[in-house]
Amino acid sequence: MLRCAILALFAFASLAQTAPQAVEKPPADVDQALRARINEFYTLMVNREYRKAEAYVADDTKDFYYEGKKPEVVRFELASVTYSEHFTRALASLKCTQRLPVPGLPGGEWTLSIPSAWKWENGNWYWYVDQSKIVSPVGLATGATPPSAAQSPSRPGGTPATGVLPDRIPATPDFVFGKIQADKQAVALEPDGADKITITNGAQGLMQLRLSGTVPGVEGKLDRSDLKAGEKAVVTLQAGKDPGQGMLYVVIQPTNEAIAIRVTRK
Repeated sequence: MLRCAILALFAFASLAQTAPQAVEKPPADVDQALRARINEFYTLMVNREYRKAEAYVADDTKDFYYEGKKPEVVRFELASVTYSEHFTRALASLKCTQRLPVPGLPGGEWTLSIPSAWKWENGNWYWYVDQSKIVSPVGLATGATPPSAAQSPSRPGGTPATGVLPDRIPATPDFVFGKIQADKQAVALEPDGADKITITNGAQGLMQLRLSGTVPGVEGKLDRSDLKAGEKAVVTLQAGKDPGQGMLYVVIQPTNEAIAIRVTRK
């Protein structure tokens, strides 16, 4: 799946980025240039200057960036950078504080450790998302172990009550992420063939879904956009005479996660 790459927990991401293997110490000018770009990019996010931030996004990630809901970043801190591929790829780790609405809970600020992937191309560093491995646009991945689930009030017989807050408000937002699951994230379609993907809401509250992206010669439909706790939705993919291949995304609100679906041709 795709989960504060930062964009709504960039959370616009747990599509967690895969950490590059560590290499020798980078040249000072390379490291300074990357750190400057990262700080400039996330400063624009704090200032909500999203159009200016587009200049820092790699060409293969621009559509992903345009479609994602931008986060309310309050502040950030660059913690570390790991390089790979002869210093042409890098994975930064940031502490990002942002405002995040969580259904049924009071609004507040959450601080997350997020990955931020960068690559050197066209003479500069650019932020990107490996969309074949997604959970979230800037992709949200905290890498943290979810806290123990709080016991919620229930009716006789153990049925959870509705319209009430849990006994203990979680200290981190991890409990709400990764709760929307797909029964598969890759399909292979024959000409005029079809396939279905079932999406299940394992969260405690209402989640909203939308289908994003296009694949040549393939029509995608989502049978419902609102999912209450425990409910399911179905994505139907119908191929035409000459289906192509590509990626579709089920974007989840309000967490702004995205489930990546790889479509290929048989």
